[in-house]
Amino acid sequence: MAAGNLRPLVIRNDANGNNLFALPYPDYVLCRALAASTAESMTVPNGASFAVFSATADFYANYTTTATVPGDVTDGTASELNPSVRDIKGVSTISIISAGTPIVTVAFYK
Repeated sequence: MAAGNLRPLVIRNDANGNNLFALPYPDYVLCRALAASTAESMTVPNGASFAVFSATADFYANYTTTATVPGDVTDGTASELNPSVRDIKGVSTISIISAGTPIVTVAFYK
């Protein structure tokens, strides 16, 4: 499928009416090979509402500003460690960073 198409993130029923709790395969995936302690930005594709993250090691994400590898953060603004699935409606970029050098992928869905 062409890059830029997004599948809906749905929980659907099988032929017997049982819920299927598996994600459909994504049509749009971004990847970053991070350098240690260097933030990188991912542009959220138009129409995306959900992001599914995966990585080869720990990483941090921030949806409103540049991600940092946090120390003590007491004001609620720390970057999030290893998010899994997030509702990103209204988010235009996602900043990611790691103390190491992981590969991070983000699959996007409507």
